[in-house]
Amino acid sequence: MKLLKFQKPAQYVGGEFFSITKNWHEIPKKVLLVVPTTYEISGNSLGINFLYKAINSRKDSLCERVYFPLEDYKKYLFETKKVLTSLESHRRADEFDILLFSLSSRYAVLNIFEMFELLGISCEKKPVCIAGGVATMNFAPFENFFDAFVVGDGEEVVGKILDIFSQNRENFLSEISKIEGVYVKGISKKVKKRFSPLKTEYYPLTPIIPNIRTFQNRLDIEIMRGCPNNCAFCEARKFYSPLRIRKPDEVVWLVEESIKNTGWEGISFLSLSTSQYPYLIEVVSRILPLLKRKAISLQIPSLRPDIKSLECILKILELNQVNITFAPETFSKRLQKKISKETSFEEFENVLKELKKAGFPDAKIYLLIGLPGEEEDDIAETIKAVKELSKIGLKLKISLSIFVPAPHTPFQDEKIFPVDRLEAHIEKFKTSMKRVALKLPDISYALIESAITTGDENVGKILLNLKGRDIFSVSRWREEFSKLGIDFDEYIRRDFVGYYPWSKVIV
Repeated sequence: MKLLKFQKPAQYVGGEFFSITKNWHEIPKKVLLVVPTTYEISGNSLGINFLYKAINSRKDSLCERVYFPLEDYKKYLFETKKVLTSLESHRRADEFDILLFSLSSRYAVLNIFEMFELLGISCEKKPVCIAGGVATMNFAPFENFFDAFVVGDGEEVVGKILDIFSQNRENFLSEISKIEGVYVKGISKKVKKRFSPLKTEYYPLTPIIPNIRTFQNRLDIEIMRGCPNNCAFCEARKFYSPLRIRKPDEVVWLVEESIKNTGWEGISFLSLSTSQYPYLIEVVSRILPLLKRKAISLQIPSLRPDIKSLECILKILELNQVNITFAPETFSKRLQKKISKETSFEEFENVLKELKKAGFPDAKIYLLIGLPGEEEDDIAETIKAVKELSKIGLKLKISLSIFVPAPHTPFQDEKIFPVDRLEAHIEKFKTSMKRVALKLPDISYALIESAITTGDENVGKILLNLKGRDIFSVSRWREEFSKLGIDFDEYIRRDFVGYYPWSKVIV
């Protein structure tokens, strides 16, 4: 097969720096790490590297990887009836003992069933299939696709699973159901989310270097897991809790060792709220000489409009052009209080003025629309604030997203806005902010995401029947739901009376 005829063929060949190929015949326990998102999206995912290292560091186990293909290669595989194989040894999925699916987003969920087809396995006849990741906070929609779920941190759990691996499928599943954080279909009643301490021995100091440029084309350094905030809409905080903070000496060491090992020209601090890492200024000050000497850029995402963030931005400005991003979600004071994320407009304005003085050309602001209780006055207040901020002289890039209710959050009983209200609020932004760069949300995807996020086994039935681009078509979702005698739009806005599909998960 000539891979050169496909887009970005290097993503399918393997052999990356720090990828690991073990002697297949000498290793008794074989795991395939299945990533239902593309190599471009997840090729240098730190979470994937954590699991890859945890498994391959064992003498009795090997771990190989496979990613969701781009459209041209996917079409070829289906037309020729060929299957995706692992990057390391190019073996079929059914040659492995365990398939470990990384469901790091709802987007990944959309590709689950097609991924099974691409791997040449069926939901009925397959190796032991285990799924983990943020999407398992509600695994009801795809529970029937898997044998087990790991809810929470996986770097310790995967070792415990491999410790008791057995070729006797029934016994193996029975035994792993006793591990905290593991849910086994047909055996477990509930599962308690697992969390692990942040130990340096777990950290992948030699992460795989992708063969192609990825969307996050840099080295991520995890400085903190969890979040000190309590935003009412945020599922990620629930999944990654409790808050665990790496000591400054450890972060500095991770930066130094990772740079020495990999040669990346850019790094980024990884956490849900990086600017609230308590040792941020200290760590930046300590690594600055190394970054200058090696001409390595540093990005600090998840900024807050405060003096600490400003100080840090100005400190690293000499290294590189920093991408400035803020996520106030709304400038309505009433809604800020309701979502438990209050942002002082005056402080925001002062920070942007200082950034303008420092020579920054632009800043990106993330906003949410369709928040619970949102009215036209709230939209007007936000638009007015953005217009005031635009007078500072920075080029503002406004990115709108749609609120989708998430399990295990204070807003889990809220409803996604009806389409007509969403369209009206988006139109308000479009007509009122013509001089501001505005990125509009995809209403269709938000509706589908809402179905998956709060869905039950009915969503799984839909996923079995939708392929390719159809899976992103709301009209096709409506058609498939109607075959079940269910109105799609009523389904995603239904009331949960005494039962949540995600009640099997304890956070």
